[in-house]
Amino acid sequence: MDTGIIIVGIILIALSILPFVLAQRNRRKRERKLFQSLSNIATKQNCEITQYECSDDYIIGIDETSNFLFFFKQIKDTKVSQFLNLSEIQHCKTINISRTNGSIKKIDKLELSLLSSSNSKANIILELYNSEERMQLGDDLQLVERWEKKINELLKHNHQRINQTV
Repeated sequence: MDTGIIIVGIILIALSILPFVLAQRNRRKRERKLFQSLSNIATKQNCEITQYECSDDYIIGIDETSNFLFFFKQIKDTKVSQFLNLSEIQHCKTINISRTNGSIKKIDKLELSLLSSSNSKANIILELYNSEERMQLGDDLQLVERWEKKINELLKHNHQRINQTV
């Protein structure tokens, strides 16, 4: 009798854990695919990703040595890839497009806006989250704020280095 209860208990525990294990495995597989796509973009520019972060459907990365930023996003069959030479960028800021319904604030879009150093070039927008494409906002807000800070610190460091050589 005790053996039967133990076996049933083990089976129930295994069935409870299985969805989490499968979800984690699928997430790692998706991250590997995203990283491979980002790495391919970087390789074409003779760069190597030194830092990166993934979300559900996009990855952003940087080559700190070559001063390039890379972005790849895939929603269903639509793929968006961008690479930017950060020496051509003046400033980065987060754009949070949201609406308020009563006391509830809903984020519709999260973007990184990169201001070009040249007046003749338009700002570059990297759309990290869009509520029309993905219902659930994960850690995208924290991720976009981290990357805004990271990019601006790198830009500041590069501008200081350029000013010292002049």
